[in-house]
Amino acid sequence: MSTHGTTGGGFHVRILDGLHELTVHSLTTTAEGFTVTYSVTPPLPGDLLPHAPGVPPLFLWLEAVDDRGHHYLDYGGAHGLSADGLRTDGSICGRPTVGPGVGVLTVRLVFLRDGTEQTYDIAFPLSAATR
Repeated sequence: MSTHGTTGGGFHVRILDGLHELTVHSLTTTAEGFTVTYSVTPPLPGDLLPHAPGVPPLFLWLEAVDDRGHHYLDYGGAHGLSADGLRTDGSICGRPTVGPGVGVLTVRLVFLRDGTEQTYDIAFPLSAATR
């Protein structure tokens, strides 16, 4: 997997009923697709207490569209407790790769917990150097 470029994030928003803060760090494009790296503070309950009874599962996926009307789909990801235990660190991928001439990729992160979806849109401006 070769990295074509990275664009900074710096997107911060309160999520999951305001109990956590989502920070999106970067979007990295590759020949196969793209990856969004993020953290959630404090850690997600499933990462902090992975075997605790009664902790509802939390699912995350992405959808994306660019300024040329092309759509991108979730291609999986991973998350877990940070080494210091203070946050959840994760990444999530989308495909296909971002094509030439795209100026903005808008990524929608969708969190599903207890049958309720919460969505957050992040617009990533791209340049030729990040594709």
